[in-house]
Amino acid sequence: MKTKQILTAGAIALSMILTGCSSSSTGTKDTKTSEVAKKKEIKTIGQKSKDSKSLKMTNNTGKKITVFETKSSSEESFSDNLLENGDAVKNKEERTLYYTTKENDKLDVKIGLQDQDKTFVFKDVDTTDTKKVDVSLKDDKVNLDVTKKDGTTATLTPSEDSAKTEDEKKDEQEVKQEEKKEETAKADSSNKSNTSESKKNNTASTTNTSSNKNNTGSSSKPSNNNSSNSNNSKPAEHTHNWVAQYKTVNVPEKGHNEQVLVQAAYDEQVPITEMKAYSICNQCGADITGFAVSHNEQHLLNYEPGGYHTEWRETITGYNTVHHDAVYETRYVVDSPATTKQELTGYKCSSCGKTKAN
Repeated sequence: MKTKQILTAGAIALSMILTGCSSSSTGTKDTKTSEVAKKKEIKTIGQKSKDSKSLKMTNNTGKKITVFETKSSSEESFSDNLLENGDAVKNKEERTLYYTTKENDKLDVKIGLQDQDKTFVFKDVDTTDTKKVDVSLKDDKVNLDVTKKDGTTATLTPSEDSAKTEDEKKDEQEVKQEEKKEETAKADSSNKSNTSESKKNNTASTTNTSSNKNNTGSSSKPSNNNSSNSNNSKPAEHTHNWVAQYKTVNVPEKGHNEQVLVQAAYDEQVPITEMKAYSICNQCGADITGFAVSHNEQHLLNYEPGGYHTEWRETITGYNTVHHDAVYETRYVVDSPATTKQELTGYKCSSCGKTKAN
């Protein structure tokens, strides 16, 4: 009876161990399937529609892309930023771009990187038979590396004026406007001066005619008309000497979340057991499996009682290898600490004190 109970308990224990191993293996497979599904998910840029086209775009700049705008080449202005608030294309991230162009038009693209106040414009991008586009960074300028379906590649560079900052473009425009105003003012001044001189000449001619008439009618009266030259010179036009004005502003801390390895992948050796029968000496309790007779004879020679009984014991017969995947967790990493910077607020003329907005 005791032997049967031991056998039953061992069988139950073995069943529980095998069931646990099977459950653990199934859980691991489900986790792997979930992780693979997440890795295959690719985000998009732009809206998919019945008229839209698509291509694969990968960010290889080493920085985040925060501005991405497109338009048909015949359109004047770009669309709004296709990356919604808070969204950015991370380095090495691949996305599917959806865009639309008019018939016989090509694609214009505008790209901006994080922590930069300038954007890069690519005009007339030919997307015919394009397999993928890689956005790269060289000499502080963004490039487009286009790969065609036949395997050929081409690197597109941005237009010359697109890499200028918005402040630089505003400054150039304001300088041109000031120069135009000064030229207009000089032209107006010259026209007024010529008109005034013409009027004075006409007045002098009239005066001389009247004087001649008076001299003819009465030669005894001396002529009291004294001619004088008026000073028509005008002071030189003032040229503003614009000096940039700055203020100190706080720059908050910047960071990002990234996956950090917590536990490396490893293999575990799980023992395989089974119940085996052992011969146990009744006198000394020794395991005498296989030599019970000779052992009992020794006890009898020593005038000791002999005999033995059978015990069923759980015995390791081998090992199963169970693989455990690596474990990761999301942690916040600081890219740049909080600091301060000088921000342009406007301009002030060093001569007259006049100011203008940025």
